Amino acid sequence: MIFRSHLLSMIVYAFLVSVVLSLIRRDDPKSRLKYGLSLFLIMVVSALAFGWFMYLFAR
Repeated sequence: MIFRSHLLSMIVYAFLVSVVLSLIRRDDPKSRLKYGLSLFLIMVVSALAFGWFMYLFAR
């Protein structure tokens, strides 16, 4: 395991995936940045929300 924190691993993974997908899916540099940033935020926020939701049932 590279990182000791699952949160940090998830953030790095979301960053790398959003960079690759924005380079593949968009042509204009401005739209690449906007798409990559929105994809990164959607991935991180949804993963945190899902983790919080799972925590409710782990008790």
